[in-house]
Amino acid sequence: AGCLIHHFLPKLAQHFEHENVHISMYATQWLLTIYTSTFPFSLVTRVWDCFLAEGWKIVYRIMLAILSMNEPDLLKMDFEKILGFFSKVAETVDVDKLFEVAFKIPLKRKHIEKYENEHLQQERQNRR
Repeated sequence: AGCLIHHFLPKLAQHFEHENVHISMYATQWLLTIYTSTFPFSLVTRVWDCFLAEGWKIVYRIMLAILSMNEPDLLKMDFEKILGFFSKVAETVDVDKLFEVAFKIPLKRKHIEKYENEHLQQERQNRR
């Protein structure tokens, strides 16, 4: 997921690195629960509909869309404000707009597979 943020939102990824905001601080819960933990039911049902049809691609697209829609504001925030933003993002999400943005992100399965394979290779090397 972090590699996808670097690929599609490089300025935001760089800002998060500068502010020491790690993906585990905001997206892990989204991804592990496929948005069921904090987001509104209207978003969850649509994500799961798409998830059952196309797999993980929609989960990553939604993550990227949340970040993309809020990138201008996030780029102005420091560490504490970023974490505060993420603690409340589910309350303010416009589900229709989010899906509109998500489906415009040119994410392909090959992107997911590429970064997944790179991650697996790195894991294998770390075990040696």
